[in-house]
Amino acid sequence: MLKNINDMKIYNVEEHLDCYCYSKEDKSLVEVRKFNQTESEEILVLFNKIVFVLKGTLNLTMPNNLDISVGNGHLVFLPAHYKLRYKALSGSVVLVLRINDAILLCNTFNFDRLKKYMRIIDKPETFETLEINARLYQFVNGLVDSYEDGLKCRFYFEAKITEALIMIRAYYAEEQLFLFFYYYFTPDTTFADFIHKNHMNYPTVNKFAHALNMTPQQFSRRFNAVFGEAPYGWMQREKAQLIYGDICRSNRSFKAIADEYGFHIQSNLNRFCKAAFGMTPKEIRKQRK
Repeated sequence: MLKNINDMKIYNVEEHLDCYCYSKEDKSLVEVRKFNQTESEEILVLFNKIVFVLKGTLNLTMPNNLDISVGNGHLVFLPAHYKLRYKALSGSVVLVLRINDAILLCNTFNFDRLKKYMRIIDKPETFETLEINARLYQFVNGLVDSYEDGLKCRFYFEAKITEALIMIRAYYAEEQLFLFFYYYFTPDTTFADFIHKNHMNYPTVNKFAHALNMTPQQFSRRFNAVFGEAPYGWMQREKAQLIYGDICRSNRSFKAIADEYGFHIQSNLNRFCKAAFGMTPKEIRKQRK
């Protein structure tokens, strides 16, 4: 017998809330937002987002007169690095998926292949929406239910975002995907994708700048403009998340982890973890076990 769906609860709540990988509201990869009628705000979209409108209607205004109203039962893609003004035309509920990494619709699908449609399809006048079909509707409802139960694990969210992208790839035609993601193909997005894919290959500002044929000053200015923060702090935070995951999910020796992440001696890894998490690697692994 299935348990009553109205009697769902998360066990070991304190353990989840104390976990470094548990999403905080201001940086959560997945978020359910509710808006009162006429509620309005201007924001800078720092990460690519897919927004599912589950109730009501939102009016979205971007630069260059990009203006659209997205109603109940539709999803829209919001590219990073755009200023956005939203206004709720009625009481509204939305599900937001924030994509920190490069958009990957499938391991065997090269996203650049959508660019071929630039030659045969006219540039859309504004952001294109997709209708939430039956399969996505089931997916969205399940994710919202889990979110409202309190299941806000970062790894769970990453898996659900991957699932959502695969479903979008599977259930919509390539021409629809091209129009939906059209504003993803911008210079700033290309820059951001390169950073996400290579931040472990170029662990310093100087190395990143050299790889992009920039001076360190040019790179830092561009990074700040695109990500809204200085590169060093962003790179350290991304590195910390990877290290924490390795410590928690594997039994690898701390020396091997230190070597992989560029710490010449293990004591440097200890200091890094102490500063980032308030615990040594040994204490982190013991707590997670």
